[in-house]
Amino acid sequence: MGLYFFPRGGSAQVARYLCRALRGSRWEPMMFSGSIGAPADTSNADRFFSGIRCEGLDYTPARSRWLQGDDSMTAPVPISASYEDKGDVADRIFLDLDDAAFERQVDSWTRFLMDRAPAAPRVVHLHHLTPMHEAVRAVWPGVPVVTHLHGTELKMLASVDDNSQHGTWAWEREWVERMRGWAAHSERVVVVGDHDLQMLQQVLPVEPSRITVIANGVDTDVFSPRVRSFAERLDLWKRWFVDEPRGWTPGGPAGSIRYDLGDLSAFVDDAGGSVPVVLFAGRFMRFKRLQLLIEAHQAMRSTSSCRAVLVIVGGFPAEWEDEHPYDTVQRLGAEGVFFAGWRDHDELSQALNCSDVFAAPSIDEPFGLVFLEAMASGIPPIATGTGGPLSFINLDADHPTGWLVPPDDRAALTRALVEAVSDHDERKARGARAAHLVREHYSWVSSAEAFARVYDAVTDKTTRSRSTKPEPSTSGVA
Repeated sequence: MGLYFFPRGGSAQVARYLCRALRGSRWEPMMFSGSIGAPADTSNADRFFSGIRCEGLDYTPARSRWLQGDDSMTAPVPISASYEDKGDVADRIFLDLDDAAFERQVDSWTRFLMDRAPAAPRVVHLHHLTPMHEAVRAVWPGVPVVTHLHGTELKMLASVDDNSQHGTWAWEREWVERMRGWAAHSERVVVVGDHDLQMLQQVLPVEPSRITVIANGVDTDVFSPRVRSFAERLDLWKRWFVDEPRGWTPGGPAGSIRYDLGDLSAFVDDAGGSVPVVLFAGRFMRFKRLQLLIEAHQAMRSTSSCRAVLVIVGGFPAEWEDEHPYDTVQRLGAEGVFFAGWRDHDELSQALNCSDVFAAPSIDEPFGLVFLEAMASGIPPIATGTGGPLSFINLDADHPTGWLVPPDDRAALTRALVEAVSDHDERKARGARAAHLVREHYSWVSSAEAFARVYDAVTDKTTRSRSTKPEPSTSGVA
């Protein structure tokens, strides 16, 4: 299994949970992943994939090269590129990389796989469309490839097709053709939901017979409803915001946003109880519309009696698009907004259990695993009526599991926040239904079984299509 990027986003979480669910089955996974940082860092592949056979390609020297003012893409092992154009960052968008940069990407992964792989696998499962595809074809020709799309690559390809964006990047045509070729040569392409299926059919030349929809799962042992007392809630917020702050200002390090004990009074109502907490978790990407959420939260506080607190978890350090959300808070003079910084995945479950509503007004969220994790925790979500969340939020209009609002509609988002925050009973009812839905329909066990069937199918097809001459023996590694 291959993850070209270093661990930080949703696809890394999917890869980790899927590997764990596959262990001990007839398909034993071995992970190859990008990696950044020291062994204790969350972006370090060995740490992130602990307990899984893993080899990490270290991008740390490339990032150090960029910090010193050089080009991280010209390093012997260049850093991973990106599907997003984030400006002045080490991991530039693919569409901005020339042919020489592409060849360096392929060469570094080819050498790494040849050096670290113990034997040829029976299946290669690659997350996203990346130069790893080219390296795998060079190292293991003839081994079937399953390509697992997570939506971000589809967004980038769609942006190139958009007339208003076409021609923005110098090397977009070359990268589009490469990615189309990688998809076309994959034995199977997996998408996470119907929304991504529709996008795939618009931007990639893949026959319908080679496309499979497999939803992501949720670790319901980690994410489950757990009642936390007011004291337990305050203890978590004190630790995150006062004792161990990790929020960061534009250009500042983790912990550059700090709070004192007096600031925690925002979490206490007039009766000495808990103020409702609205939680956001994710990267600071444009499509997440975090700035809009901050604006709606401020509007709720200024136009109603609601005193909810907005806790923002995430934002990989030094990575953001558009206005930094901290600058949004400063511009609005917004109150009751707290930045928790980048946190481990298991820490997210703690935050959810200390919150009351999850809100992320993303536009065309590729799938939305974090929404399902919130729902599994009994926390009803607020989302827009676009993208992946449409497949699991409010499927039954008479028994809603959250709130859906029109995209980019601040007034509608404000109204949803007011209703969710002020109506305790309705909030609890939707959260309970949400938790039940996740446990009934989303699990990593069922996702792993679905992938095992895909592996069986592509290896059976490959075996039948080969000539009768003897083949080199292969391991059972996926």
